[in-house]
Amino acid sequence: MRTVKNLPNGIPKNTDLSKFPDSGIINETEVSEGTPVVEEIYGDVLSNLYKILRLTKVAANGNQDNEVNGYQLVEALRKFTNDLNDSEKQLSLTGTQFSVNVDLSIVPNKYFCFARAVEDYVGTTTYTFLGANGDALPFSAPLAFKSGDLVLLIIDTAGVRAYGLVPAATNNVVSEVYAPLGLPLAFNNSNKLWYQEEGIIMSDSPEVYDLQSAIRLAAADGTLLVYEMILVDGFVYCLVYVPGPQTYRIYRFAITNLAAPSLVSMSGASFPTGVDNRPNMYSDGTLLYLSHQTGNSANAYSISKFTFNHTTGTLISAGTITLDNQFANSTNCVVKNDNLFEFINGQLYRYNLTTGARTSLGNYPGNIGLLFNYLDNIYYLSGEVAKIWNLP
Repeated sequence: MRTVKNLPNGIPKNTDLSKFPDSGIINETEVSEGTPVVEEIYGDVLSNLYKILRLTKVAANGNQDNEVNGYQLVEALRKFTNDLNDSEKQLSLTGTQFSVNVDLSIVPNKYFCFARAVEDYVGTTTYTFLGANGDALPFSAPLAFKSGDLVLLIIDTAGVRAYGLVPAATNNVVSEVYAPLGLPLAFNNSNKLWYQEEGIIMSDSPEVYDLQSAIRLAAADGTLLVYEMILVDGFVYCLVYVPGPQTYRIYRFAITNLAAPSLVSMSGASFPTGVDNRPNMYSDGTLLYLSHQTGNSANAYSISKFTFNHTTGTLISAGTITLDNQFANSTNCVVKNDNLFEFINGQLYRYNLTTGARTSLGNYPGNIGLLFNYLDNIYYLSGEVAKIWNLP
């Protein structure tokens, strides 16, 4: 592109290069000439503006741009994309040096972009990061990734951080999970992290579905409340309170169709009507557990067990477990390996689901984070990053 500085000597222009490195135009006065209106100065500017219109498929209409006719260049700029920010990069690996084709000298500190990993990240290896301009920085991946995963890169002058957006694992274990949208489902054995909030389910894709509204519509009852959700083998199971008759129901959605709820039938046990003992729902992916003996008991520690029949949409009673009577019936519970873990007021307890015995696993003062079971691993969430807990 031509600049005013490129004009031949003798053409009036601003020559204060400390302020205007490419020179600038000056006005005509009574005693001096101004910079001429010539193609060499304005041609490139107009050509670039017209090119933006063509790239965004905004056809010049031949009218003067103003408040009445509109501003076509503004319209085009609102649609305009650029290669630096609006395209997926490739995160390549040569030896122990990851790289993307981004000139680090022209981006601000803590600039972020998305990239597709070409190789696995190995946690035991020390890596560096190379920019297109040759700048090298330390490189780390708090959330590991594998070849083919989508990665969020944060380019900091202190070092580049990479977060695998599709969980990648070594030996099928992800040590940390990034959870920016809120409260993950208490149990989820799908490959995608899902969250729940007041009857709404959402993911990082991003996508969001109002399951409570869908259930209310299907049941023709606008008072229904979704209390809890779990995702088991491709189905989202929702524990739903029905205020009118004071009872509970369980609805489910296929994860492939989160607009169509169906009522889950129960065999061998059922919720009572006319009493609200506020049962809670837990799962390990094989069994579903309901506290308060499916709501029929005032004792939270009386836990009903059910097996899933995903084909017929039925829960089949598998008996009752009596836990230690100090069980607090918290929603902050997860189940794994025939144990129920409860984290309440900084105190972690384990309940054996065969004997009912309670074991204290320690007091963590000041910690009020959330436990959840994701891909058969238990995580502790505080803030936006969840750390795996290898509970005994």
